[in-house]
Amino acid sequence: MTIKKKAGRPRLVSEDILAEALFQIFACKGYANTSINDLTLATGMKPASLYLAYGNKPGMYAAAMEYYRKTWLSGLVEILSDERIPFEQRMRKFLHAAFELFSCDGKPAGCMMTFSALAFQNDKEGLAGQLSNERQAFTEWMEKEAEKAQQAGELPADITPQEFACFVVTLEKGLALGALDKPVPEVISAMIDRVMTRMFAKI
Repeated sequence: MTIKKKAGRPRLVSEDILAEALFQIFACKGYANTSINDLTLATGMKPASLYLAYGNKPGMYAAAMEYYRKTWLSGLVEILSDERIPFEQRMRKFLHAAFELFSCDGKPAGCMMTFSALAFQNDKEGLAGQLSNERQAFTEWMEKEAEKAQQAGELPADITPQEFACFVVTLEKGLALGALDKPVPEVISAMIDRVMTRMFAKI
């Protein structure tokens, strides 16, 4: 009697390795342009095994996003959370580090979190809604941090916390998109410093 083995994740392949493979292909080709065939080639798994492991294509994307958060975005979170340094310095350091991340070797250029806004712009259910909520939560967190900085006299009074948060979030997204065109790093660095100097200037 022949016993059919149940399809599933290969035992010798760790979840992190699979998630990294999913991340690389999704970040390189985008959600819409990534086919199941692309994912099977990247992971070495059969379609049935991928669906058994992750449920569906959004589930595979979710695994890739989680890998991206843990592996690549954790450094930015640490910078933003470090209240030992002044608010202005934190913002400068964050933007510089963000551009370095978006343009560094070893990963596709840009930011998967930013690009997810384009991939799911017409879909607000499930994973799309979750990612949208995460982006909104980040903006709201930035507003609260800016408000605390303003109360402490670190952020000038001529800009509202909402305006500041909107500016920083928009600039970060612009850095992610701009990284695709491989701009001159020195120019980007100088631009960030000049903008931050003007933003925090005491008038």
